[in-house]
Amino acid sequence: MSGTVVQTLRVWQQRAATRRSLRRQLEWSDSGRIEKDIGLRPGSLDREARKPFWMA
Repeated sequence: MSGTVVQTLRVWQQRAATRRSLRRQLEWSDSGRIEKDIGLRPGSLDREARKPFWMA
């Protein structure tokens, strides 16, 4: 496989793992409060957690 393909697959794998972890954390957290505390727009954590792994 070319280096670019391998690199892309690694990025996708990392994104998938990160978003899976975020989804698990959001199940037990008050995402609205967290977003407010760190200055994010409402719903942004949920949108990020549910985004497909191939989307940056």
